[in-house]
Amino acid sequence: MYKKFIRLRAFEDQPSYPNSKPKVCVTCGIKASQEALFDVGEGIILIEKYCDTCVKNTSN
Repeated sequence: MYKKFIRLRAFEDQPSYPNSKPKVCVTCGIKASQEALFDVGEGIILIEKYCDTCVKNTSN
């Protein structure tokens, strides 16, 4: 899938349900702290969550 990096933004997990699981990094599975936004075409924006370590590789 083609995805063009747009930007990063801070992410603070605030579960909307009492028993919901914390959001984790799509790369390594630890607690996410950043969101990366990607343009995947036709006006669709993909949001992926990353930890501080893995987010360094998203914009490459």
